Amino acid sequence: NYFSAPRFYCVETICAPCGVVIAWRKFAKSEGVAKILQLLEDVYPDPASRPSYIAIDKGCALLKHIVRQGHWEPI
Repeated sequence: NYFSAPRFYCVETICAPCGVVIAWRKFAKSEGVAKILQLLEDVYPDPASRPSYIAIDKGCALLKHIVRQGHWEPI
Protein backbone atom coordinates (compact mmCIF):
# COMPACT_ATOMS: atom_id res chain seq x y z
CA ASN A 1 0.00 0.00 0.00
CA TYR A 2 1.69 3.20 -1.17
CA PHE A 3 -0.38 5.45 1.11
CA SER A 4 0.70 3.96 4.42
CA ALA A 5 1.82 5.50 7.70
CA PRO A 6 5.57 4.95 7.15
CA ARG A 7 5.38 6.92 3.89
CA PHE A 8 2.68 9.56 4.33
CA TYR A 9 0.92 11.01 7.33
CA CYS A 10 -2.02 12.75 5.67
CA VAL A 11 -3.40 14.45 2.59
CA GLU A 12 -4.08 18.16 3.05
CA THR A 13 -6.60 19.77 0.70
CA ILE A 14 -7.44 23.37 -0.17
CA CYS A 15 -11.08 23.70 -1.19
CA ALA A 16 -13.17 26.56 -2.54
CA PRO A 17 -16.31 27.47 -0.57
CA CYS A 18 -18.36 25.52 -3.12
CA GLY A 19 -16.39 22.35 -2.29
CA VAL A 20 -14.19 22.18 -5.40
CA VAL A 21 -10.66 21.00 -4.57
CA ILE A 22 -8.17 23.69 -5.59
CA ALA A 23 -5.02 21.85 -4.51
CA TRP A 24 -3.86 18.92 -2.42
CA ARG A 25 -0.58 17.59 -1.07
CA LYS A 26 0.57 14.47 0.76
CA PHE A 27 2.47 15.25 3.95
CA ALA A 28 5.14 12.82 5.07
CA LYS A 29 5.50 12.04 8.78
CA SER A 30 3.56 15.03 10.19
CA GLU A 31 1.06 17.81 9.55
CA GLY A 32 3.20 20.66 10.85
CA VAL A 33 2.31 24.32 10.53
CA ALA A 34 5.44 25.02 8.46
CA LYS A 35 4.28 22.44 5.89
CA ILE A 36 0.78 23.91 5.85
CA LEU A 37 2.20 27.41 5.34
CA GLN A 38 4.42 26.15 2.49
CA LEU A 39 1.38 24.59 0.79
CA LEU A 40 -0.53 27.88 1.07
CA GLU A 41 2.44 29.86 -0.27
CA ASP A 42 2.85 27.42 -3.19
CA VAL A 43 -0.84 27.63 -4.12
CA TYR A 44 -1.09 31.39 -3.54
CA PRO A 45 2.39 32.81 -4.35
CA ASP A 46 1.02 36.31 -4.98
CA PRO A 47 -0.31 37.89 -1.76
CA ALA A 48 -3.11 39.55 -3.76
CA SER A 49 -4.38 36.11 -4.84
CA ARG A 50 -4.72 34.79 -1.28
CA PRO A 51 -8.22 34.36 0.08
CA SER A 52 -9.31 36.80 2.75
CA TYR A 53 -10.46 33.93 4.97
CA ILE A 54 -8.78 30.57 5.59
CA ALA A 55 -10.45 27.93 7.78
CA ILE A 56 -8.10 25.30 9.16
CA ASP A 57 -8.15 23.11 12.25
CA LYS A 58 -4.66 24.31 13.23
CA GLY A 59 -5.50 27.96 12.57
CA CYS A 60 -4.26 29.32 15.91
CA ALA A 61 -0.94 27.47 15.67
CA LEU A 62 -0.54 28.54 12.03
CA LEU A 63 -1.23 32.20 12.85
CA LYS A 64 1.26 32.08 15.74
CA HIS A 65 3.90 30.61 13.39
CA ILE A 66 3.21 33.28 10.73
CA VAL A 67 3.49 36.13 13.26
CA ARG A 68 6.61 34.78 15.00
CA GLN A 69 8.44 34.01 11.76
CA GLY A 70 7.45 37.27 10.04
CA HIS A 71 5.64 35.58 7.16
CA TRP A 72 2.85 37.27 5.23
CA GLU A 73 3.52 40.89 5.97
CA PRO A 74 0.41 43.06 5.50
CA ILE A 75 -0.18 44.10 1.90
